[in-house]
Amino acid sequence: MKLFSLNFTTLILRFYLLMAIVIGSFFAGLPWLAILSLPVFMSSMMGMSFSKIRFSFRTRNAEKRDYAGLHQTAHS
Repeated sequence: MKLFSLNFTTLILRFYLLMAIVIGSFFAGLPWLAILSLPVFMSSMMGMSFSKIRFSFRTRNAEKRDYAGLHQTAHS
């Protein structure tokens, strides 16, 4: 998880998700359910980027994991 590394497209998609949660909860008659939009709001305001990070013991650096297909990982 990295802070302040969110691209604009993902920010817009999170905004739409936030509005869908709020509007959907009020249409369902459950306004208390709108509180579930708070984590979406906070993650978009802080610019959180959720990516898979692997810790390498040899270099002691966090690096992004390259995901190969199942066929490639089974034979390597």
